[in-house]
Amino acid sequence: MRKTGSSKRGRRCWITTAPIYGLTPVMSIDYVKEIINLAGVTNPLETPGLDDWLQAEADIGLVFPEDFKTLVTALGTGSFGVGIYYRNPVASSEYVLLSRAALIRYREPISDLELSGTVRLYPSKLGLVNIASMDRQDFLLRPDRSGKHLSDLVWLDVETRQMRDLNVSFCQFMHDLYFEKVPGKWAKELREYFWPSSSVAFFTPWKK
Repeated sequence: MRKTGSSKRGRRCWITTAPIYGLTPVMSIDYVKEIINLAGVTNPLETPGLDDWLQAEADIGLVFPEDFKTLVTALGTGSFGVGIYYRNPVASSEYVLLSRAALIRYREPISDLELSGTVRLYPSKLGLVNIASMDRQDFLLRPDRSGKHLSDLVWLDVETRQMRDLNVSFCQFMHDLYFEKVPGKWAKELREYFWPSSSVAFFTPWKK
């Protein structure tokens, strides 16, 4: 890791420069299908359609990964574990809504991370886009070199100011984390934080 400078709080910021989750995606496994089956949602609410995704992508100016769009469309609004909410372009809650305005609101309270050089956030050029969060544990997507498509998944711990490239899709990471296939102490702690006991459901759909 390397130092990136001081934050507004006077604390040194650290950023992981090398990928720490480098498992090669297993092409024979349909992780979207696996997640949908594990979730077991029978009556999803707030399910975005093709037009909703096209409108959201036009608003944000970036194209989202197909597997993420398929997942959100299939499950609607909901959360993994004890509260990992992902963004949805038709969500009724502003906290999980996927829109340009919502992403700018997400950036505001952690803008000091950009000032310290820890991370570059949307709408900055090639800035990371938040797609899921719980407390101060955030998952973001990094734009590709063209700046038009979102691709690589990144984990950001806002509290400790660590950022890690995960090198897999959001669907594969959630699947592998749940089944304890992600190596490292940090992953074990994250898994225990998201699913602290066997009584915590893998996924909970939103209910009116």
